[in-house]
Amino acid sequence: MARPATRRRGGTSSRSAGEAAAHGESSAGRVADQPWMIPRTRGNGGATRGPLALAAFTDTMLVHFLRAPTFMGGIVPSSSVLARAMSRQAAGFEAVVELGAGTGSVTRRLAADHPRAALTVIEREPALARRLARGFSHARVHDGCVHDCIECLLDQPPRTVAVSSLPFRSLPDDVAAATVGALERFLLADPGRRLVQYSYGLREPFEFRDARLAWRRVERVWRNVPPAIVWIAGSSGR
Repeated sequence: MARPATRRRGGTSSRSAGEAAAHGESSAGRVADQPWMIPRTRGNGGATRGPLALAAFTDTMLVHFLRAPTFMGGIVPSSSVLARAMSRQAAGFEAVVELGAGTGSVTRRLAADHPRAALTVIEREPALARRLARGFSHARVHDGCVHDCIECLLDQPPRTVAVSSLPFRSLPDDVAAATVGALERFLLADPGRRLVQYSYGLREPFEFRDARLAWRRVERVWRNVPPAIVWIAGSSGR
């Protein structure tokens, strides 16, 4: 049903109901031809509707979590406080590799805090990887699991830090084992390399199979959902 004609303050009608309907048909045609245009309505709190609104929703962490909960680990991005805590541990390195970047909440902090460090991002979800590539054009973004990108890890400079948001406690056993193996190879390739990882429990994020590697707890972040602990791993002799 066509919307009633709207009225200006002088009591004259700005458009007729027929014109409004015709205008609506024209707008719909233009949006169909140009899908980047987002039609907006002021009903229901001014919510945005249309193809791009649906695309934006399907690109959220909640939707990706519902599709693959064991790989996402949570439905909300890391807080800015946790992102800053992790970024602090990346200071002074030649290169930064982010693992499981998701929607980019930690990526933004890393890029802002360490503009001179080469930034590489690994994200399993193709849609999120494409979004990261658009948002961080200076970074090298790889689409895939960490163990599938082992050459990318090994080719990094000697002093490289890996900053990880991977949910090791919820990953499938085979994926977790392959990922840990890849990270061990990365760390053991040079004694100056480090891994930064957070956990939601008091336990270490995961156990290394190689005794030369060890975890060190550095910070608890209360202002995160849920609260988190930041850890650093590297060669135990350093």
